[in-house]
Amino acid sequence: MDVRPTTGRRRRLLRNLAATVAIGVLGWCGPSRAAGLPSADGGTLAGPEPVGCTSEPGKIVRKGPSGRRRIALTFDDGPSSVRTPEVLSILNRFDARATFFEEGRRVLGREELMREILLSGDEIANHSFDHPHYPGVGELAATDRRIQRATRFRPCLFRPPYGLLDPTVESGAIADHLETILWSFDSGDDHHPPPARIEAHVLFRARPGSIVLMHDGGRHPQTVRALPGIIRGLERRGFELVTVSAILGGHMIYPRTD
Repeated sequence: MDVRPTTGRRRRLLRNLAATVAIGVLGWCGPSRAAGLPSADGGTLAGPEPVGCTSEPGKIVRKGPSGRRRIALTFDDGPSSVRTPEVLSILNRFDARATFFEEGRRVLGREELMREILLSGDEIANHSFDHPHYPGVGELAATDRRIQRATRFRPCLFRPPYGLLDPTVESGAIADHLETILWSFDSGDDHHPPPARIEAHVLFRARPGSIVLMHDGGRHPQTVRALPGIIRGLERRGFELVTVSAILGGHMIYPRTD
């Protein structure tokens, strides 16, 4: 059985304390459903629930700053009714955070799962609606609307399908106020290697500021099996696993009641 590291428990306590102070001092809060929502690992989650995030629209990013031992795991092509809950459960077990780049076409019927992603402290981002080559502003805006209707959260980050960029993609991201996020390296999980190979590859390539490409689509059970070893290995090396917004110095935006 996996046991959450002591450092993870300490981070959770510190983050909960910070959230309590923020709610009490600044008056931030999430919707009423935030309290007591069942989590993917059998516990419960409590608000606040974010409604947006900060970014630099028009910027194209492949990695974060290297001055801190932080890494951002990212998962493309969800949400999946099977793999996404499995990934989320593992992240919660280790008190690790990640960013989920989601397709608009996969949102319907998975609204509660998406809210749980946000309530766990993870991040939702735009990965186009139908995963085409070179999506334009219409496709990106439709994805944002679908995500926002499901969660009240408006993404501020976008990853182009296949990592392909051209003037249509770049101008569409700017028009939709999205920062474009690529990756420092690919985990290779989309080629379906054994989990041990995925784990070894990520641990070998990991550097401070890395943004790692992974997948949580329905065809990636090997990613789920590799993830605990990846997290344990990174934490043993002193890395903190955070969202893309966090690694880039951004933050979540919460509604105010005053």
